[in-house]
Amino acid sequence: MHLLSLALLCAVQATTPVWGWGEEGHKITGTIAQIHLLPSAQQAICKILPSDFKCHLANIAVWADTVKRNPKWSWSSELHYVNPEGDNPPEDCTYGEKGWKNPTENILPEIVNNTGHLFSKTITTQDFALRFLTHYLGDLHQPFHLTGRARGGNRVRVRYQGKSTNLHSAWDGDLIRRRIRTLNNYTSPLPTAPTLPLPPPILAWNKRIEAALQGSNYDPLVRWVVSEGIHGWWANELEDWVKCPQLELQDSPEQIVLNGPPFEDPPNLPVCPYAWSVATHKLLCDFLWSPDFDESDDSDPVELEKPEYAGRIREMKIVEKQLALGGMRLAAVVNAVFGSEEDKLVFGTWPKVL
Repeated sequence: MHLLSLALLCAVQATTPVWGWGEEGHKITGTIAQIHLLPSAQQAICKILPSDFKCHLANIAVWADTVKRNPKWSWSSELHYVNPEGDNPPEDCTYGEKGWKNPTENILPEIVNNTGHLFSKTITTQDFALRFLTHYLGDLHQPFHLTGRARGGNRVRVRYQGKSTNLHSAWDGDLIRRRIRTLNNYTSPLPTAPTLPLPPPILAWNKRIEAALQGSNYDPLVRWVVSEGIHGWWANELEDWVKCPQLELQDSPEQIVLNGPPFEDPPNLPVCPYAWSVATHKLLCDFLWSPDFDESDDSDPVELEKPEYAGRIREMKIVEKQLALGGMRLAAVVNAVFGSEEDKLVFGTWPKVL
């Protein structure tokens, strides 16, 4: 993160927001992380964040988008994505093997930089680093932030849910908003009363989930993703989701040198943006960038609502999983930095359903 003067920090003016994930997507990611914070990490962010944010990661999740069009923060506008050289999905998928456009000014080093700033002794530095990191770890899991083709899909005209838009915007918000509108269950608070015939650990987790919700339109989706996805379908994958290969290979430095990736994730920080984003980039070539997408100005919009595209996305729960990945990885980083050793011994990476 660039050096920020106190005057700059205090001079933020209102701007027109341009979202990465849509506002809902970023806040869902922040809420999922909030649910999985260690108690000591929760206490730490309460001390770091201004009171207006109510100690909640969802409440800072879109801040980086709201300020990036302000001239004072214009340096941050190109740090929400990465453009790999030679990347042309789906025909030619490269993710750094040929280098990067603006190699020092993109989302990968910014995630590393802001993670490092969390260790600062200055609360102001920690505050803004946490705001940026919360947002960037959301953006990292929006696939179209990981390619420069057609400006990340902004130049590809599509139709979705009866309206014309562009591919990037459809992914930023339209796919998520449709899921929010059409989710018919989890619309009521989860049961938490001890008189109910549910195991105490389940009741405790329900309380944890409900405590993190803020009466938003996306609350049912958070309940569903956490209850059925994170603690259900993907439960056996969670530890692998947050592993950083460079930390596991610290005892074999020669292997790191010989087989190093196109971006070196830091050996001394609990974050690995390159390793965490490889699978997301691969989705572009698997099927998210359809061969019939046309970036020419006079092209007709391509319909997304068809079985082989939007239908497949829903069937594979891709959007939900990407939001879960971002939230769990954010929780893992915040817990690693701010969690007490006692909490880590008791809970591990994050509190779990026992």
